[in-house]
Amino acid sequence: MTGIIFDTAICTSNLGDEVILDAIRRNMKEVFDNNFMLRLSTHSSNFSFMQMMRKNKKIEYCANADYKFICGTNLISQKRIGKVNAQWQIHLSNIPVLKNSILVGAGTTDGGEKMDFYAKYLYKKVLSDKYMHSVRDELTKRVVESLGVKAINTGCPTLWELTPEHCMEIKKSKSENCIISVSGYADQKNESRDQTFIDIVNRNYNNIYVWIQTTEDEKYLDSLKGTENIKRIYSLSMFREVLRKGDVDYIGTRLHGGVFAMQNKVRSLIISIDHRAEGFHEKNNIPIIRRNEIETDLERLINSDFETRVINDYDSINKFRSQFI
Repeated sequence: MTGIIFDTAICTSNLGDEVILDAIRRNMKEVFDNNFMLRLSTHSSNFSFMQMMRKNKKIEYCANADYKFICGTNLISQKRIGKVNAQWQIHLSNIPVLKNSILVGAGTTDGGEKMDFYAKYLYKKVLSDKYMHSVRDELTKRVVESLGVKAINTGCPTLWELTPEHCMEIKKSKSENCIISVSGYADQKNESRDQTFIDIVNRNYNNIYVWIQTTEDEKYLDSLKGTENIKRIYSLSMFREVLRKGDVDYIGTRLHGGVFAMQNKVRSLIISIDHRAEGFHEKNNIPIIRRNEIETDLERLINSDFETRVINDYDSINKFRSQFI
């Protein structure tokens, strides 16, 4: 059997995509290891128009592959599809390569906006109508099913390994050190509340690190006060190393930074700033605090004991995976 892994971590400016891809590799290992799998990118075009017209063995392989997995992240776009800033680069010329693709833990980019005609046309052309698609929240399930294909809400694959047994090993009480994150994209900034967040963390922890998840996060951090002595983390391997030293909490706006911390058995509190964290909380009970609650509740939560109780729907997860095993 042949397949394609459409890799959401190639050409990404957001290292959260690497967290997602690593989790999908582990959770789909039985499928990926038992089929010949070619890796292609979602964030950049793989073949030029001229290559598609001339064709070759690689394009022929892609057109006829048995499985084509789109590996997670928030790439279902109701309006930006085909544009330069679209998460998933789909164009009329590369439909044969993408045709019959299967979503694995995908989410939406544009929240509740209505899908435009062009996006609907392209998704109907490339999404498989043979297999159920795995999506990570109810909003994405409704969007995908509106295209006339089947979808199942499995939650994000980054959460699948956070079993009750795993969560019991995450400490309940405050640590001495903390890893934070801030979101530097223009539509995700809130200088006033993020400054309050920094001030509270500085008061409550001895050593503070920051996870730089995107190209814009460090610039934004540097615009806030009291950040001069915060140690910077730029890679997943370094992030993992700090997490595994122990005596550290995670608090921040970067959703998959918090999920990665929980994967490494670290107490985490994710600051919810959009529909993604809210969807994860609603479906999977991840620990969140809403941004407008920072001033009133954050310091109390930091100094309180709380349990991590992530909930996964393993019936849905296994139903999705069983299609390929």
